Amino acid sequence: MSEIHCHNCGGFITDPSGVSYQVPSSAAAAAPHSALCTCIPSVVYGTPPGYVSWPGLTNLSKIERSRAAARN
Repeated sequence: MSEIHCHNCGGFITDPSGVSYQVPSSAAAAAPHSALCTCIPSVVYGTPPGYVSWPGLTNLSKIERSRAAARN
């Protein structure tokens, strides 16, 4: 498994279940380091593991997308 670092503080994320996946912004990500992330929630740019891309999926609400992803 690869290491995951928070884009806000650069800290190492030990529990990926509490991560907020976001679209990359124009702000640069913090440089990764070995200290633990203390952000709540930790922020990672990109799609969550297991994310499925379907045509028209962007038209669904956030709740509908999470339910659809949970079914797969």
